[in-house]
Amino acid sequence: MPYVAFDAVTLRSRLYSESSRIVTFLTREEGLITGIAKGVRGTRSRFGAALEPLQHVRITVSMRRGRDLQTVTGADLLHPWSRIREDLFTAAYAQAAAELLTRTLWQAHPGEDLYELLLTILQTYDEGLADPQLLFLCFGMHLVADLGYALDLEACAGCGGELTEQVTVSFSEGAVRCAGCYQPGGQVLRTQRDTIRLLVALGRPDGPAAAASVKASTQTRREAERLLRNHLEYHTDTRLDLNALRLAESLGPRRRFRRTGNRDDSHSGTAPPE
Repeated sequence: MPYVAFDAVTLRSRLYSESSRIVTFLTREEGLITGIAKGVRGTRSRFGAALEPLQHVRITVSMRRGRDLQTVTGADLLHPWSRIREDLFTAAYAQAAAELLTRTLWQAHPGEDLYELLLTILQTYDEGLADPQLLFLCFGMHLVADLGYALDLEACAGCGGELTEQVTVSFSEGAVRCAGCYQPGGQVLRTQRDTIRLLVALGRPDGPAAAASVKASTQTRREAERLLRNHLEYHTDTRLDLNALRLAESLGPRRRFRRTGNRDDSHSGTAPPE
């Protein structure tokens, strides 16, 4: 069986048996890879340390095509993104992005664009240069587009005109309609124009930079999260009640961030549990 090396991002790591872990990675070449790493539990080796979530690693895998579970024979740490875990609020949203990937991406889905996006998102989280919640929404907008469920929110799908204060998003169309063009039927969500404007800004190519500058109320953020979740649930037929997102919401109002990358300690602590 061939041994293949990949650069990867560790998305999830869970205990298996007395000495092993089952780990899920995102790779550029293969998309998701899930493998068993034997004999690493309870050790202080570089191999075991590289299997923690939200790290950039280089893995060696014994690949057997057609199998859901591969064998991971080695892992070296490329970038730990350790500052993410210094702030619980940031860590929760970063883990929510990883959890969203494992819930919606299938094994054979090409991973190049998503891999590059995830590297950018996690690097931005590590540098503390953007609002953690808005950065998660940015990731969600780009994810739905990569999966083929892109939302067309620039103008009304009915008349092509500007959006009214109250709008309706159709999940089957992946489009928004103004109040005058609303058509009953299908699964829809009524929301505010400000919610749409926020998602449009975060869904553009410079979305990660926009997450450091755009302003949005608590209500607008909640509506944006609900819209993205419902849209993905509609298309993937998967319930997306993310554990990490619940943790982030339990921490209370969003924390301020500093563009210098120096965080305050209002939510300091360890990373969220798997």
